Amino acid sequence: MLNRNEKLLVLINAIYFIAATMSAVFVNVYLYAFTGSIYSMTAYAMVRFTMIPLGFYVAGIISRKWSLSTILTTGLIIIISALGYLLMFNHLFTNNILLIYGVGLIIGSGEGLYWFSIVKLNLKVSTRETRAKFISTMGIFNAASTIVAPFVATMIVRLSNSDTEGYIRIFWIVIVLQMLAAFVSTRVENFFETKSYTVWDKLNLKEDGQWRYVMTSHFIFGLRDSMLIVMTGILIYNATGGKGSLYGDLLTGFAVLNLIANTIASRVIQRNNRIQIYFYGALLLFTSTMMLVLVPNLIGAIYFGLVNALAIPFVSNTFNIIMMNAMQDYTEHENITGRVIAKEFALNGGRLLGMAMTIALSFILPEPYSLIVAVTFCSVAIVVLVVYAKNYHTKRDAFKQV
Repeated sequence: MLNRNEKLLVLINAIYFIAATMSAVFVNVYLYAFTGSIYSMTAYAMVRFTMIPLGFYVAGIISRKWSLSTILTTGLIIIISALGYLLMFNHLFTNNILLIYGVGLIIGSGEGLYWFSIVKLNLKVSTRETRAKFISTMGIFNAASTIVAPFVATMIVRLSNSDTEGYIRIFWIVIVLQMLAAFVSTRVENFFETKSYTVWDKLNLKEDGQWRYVMTSHFIFGLRDSMLIVMTGILIYNATGGKGSLYGDLLTGFAVLNLIANTIASRVIQRNNRIQIYFYGALLLFTSTMMLVLVPNLIGAIYFGLVNALAIPFVSNTFNIIMMNAMQDYTEHENITGRVIAKEFALNGGRLLGMAMTIALSFILPEPYSLIVAVTFCSVAIVVLVVYAKNYHTKRDAFKQV
């Protein structure tokens, strides 16, 4: 059974995922209508994901005086203010494209505070014995939330006079949901950080093999993530011919499959088969993104959605369990705030590298070759990650036996 704090975190994440899925998907599409360029949207994402690790850093500083639940609530309030900014100033975006980057600036700051507190609270409230069930339960509820989000959003767009009017209504609903998540977050037990910590020494990867593995894994994971953040959503949107309702229908169908896959993953992922499942899941994810960019039509979009929805729980759940278990080792001896911040720098460093390379290739190669090369590079990262994990765990297990 999950304890009270675990249940509250599952609920907060579920509400957040409904709101974040609706806003992330349709904010990107909405802003894409103003820029008309996937590369401008990549630059927007770079601003947003530069602010996330900075938000982690600030959260680490204030965690000495504020409880983790207070930081969580504050992050949600900042995200709400970003959506308010979007609603108030969207009429100025056409003539002032730089204002779009303000959305990324504010959302990224709020997300940094939010995810810092979530990562810390996940470790605080769960144990090695309950963690697999906690992560799986959260994955199932998050997957269910991503079914509700596109379904509701699609109905709103379909019942509106135009897609743009529908997007505006979606943003209002997202604000209400984020306010609800902020209220629930105040019910989480107050956890305070009383021990001191350091950050910059955690960027030294020479001394500790396990920490080098954690940091490198997050960096590689971030490379693949960079492609999902902007490109895949817009590529699917373009494959539908820019029809917001069809786009939402596809996302709803993919989310249903993702929920089924999360349920299966929670039952079949065990310690003895974890790496093998990790590997096959990574291969499927590689083919999904490659199909989307090589076959840029509805067939490619459907293949990507189906395969990605089915495979991602087996990869992401395994990744999270392995990384949280590794982080647990450090909680026994130190305040791991510095490590939480450092690994966020690694994760977003990978994301920013992938995005920067995508923009750089647009100046070097003509379309569609620049996009194909960028997606290939980011796609293969997930396979590299799993091969790296397999080698590391094989060597570590052999060393333990000796």
